[in-house]
Amino acid sequence: MDRVSSIATRASEKSSESGSLARGLQVMGVLHTAMRSMGISEIAEETGLASSTVHRLLQTLVEHGQVTRTPASRYRPSARSLLPLLLDHPVSALRRDSSELLRTLCTRYGPSTSLILFFGHERALIELALGRYSVTPYYDTHLSNPYHATVSGKLLLSGLAPMERALLLGDQPLRAPTPNTVVDREALEHELALVQAEGYATNTHENVVGISAVGARLMSPSQRNIGAIVMSGPSEYFGAEAQAGMKRDLMQTADLLNSTSSALRAVARYLTE
Repeated sequence: MDRVSSIATRASEKSSESGSLARGLQVMGVLHTAMRSMGISEIAEETGLASSTVHRLLQTLVEHGQVTRTPASRYRPSARSLLPLLLDHPVSALRRDSSELLRTLCTRYGPSTSLILFFGHERALIELALGRYSVTPYYDTHLSNPYHATVSGKLLLSGLAPMERALLLGDQPLRAPTPNTVVDREALEHELALVQAEGYATNTHENVVGISAVGARLMSPSQRNIGAIVMSGPSEYFGAEAQAGMKRDLMQTADLLNSTSSALRAVARYLTE
């Protein structure tokens, strides 16, 4: 085999491996979002892949311990895949450090209380105390709601340099999920400057009509925004007096974690190094 043919063969093999990896991740994504085990035909329909391709990928995933095959020939993520972090991983330790604090805030005021971390520009909800009401806002582990219309998004944006913030928001007009959403760029910049100076952000019907939120930032020792503690729920819980108390207690809770949690400091290194 000449040199040109050898290079072409390696490039083809690399492309094939990359394609298989992408398809395998696609299958894992479907299994992770499903609330039950799935059959091959169901996975094929969700992914748009051929059933034979799905079967081959599943066999590889089973062999590598990422997927479990049930006696009924259905598939679900393995325990290793669902719970990949070690118990002493900084994120796991931070969940333990924050759990009781979140429950205390939730019990005191009513709204759901969550701990959110910033993985670069991504926001991940890692711990949640559900509020005491029958209609609960939808929560996902990976937050994709608009940065400019949410408390966690505003806290993340407020810690970015103006150019980085502009790139993240894009050139298009800001989307308005509700009539209360701030879409004027100058008004948003003014609000974000206040958020960065004061350490907390608010949201009144800006992402979902009838839902409000308030949250305080978590910071690294180098004063970078690395996450947030956020209370969110029906707006009836967010009267002026109640919201003032939430802001005070959220700031105190964030300060407590910022100053005393070794897990938070370890997470800060993990996220910023």
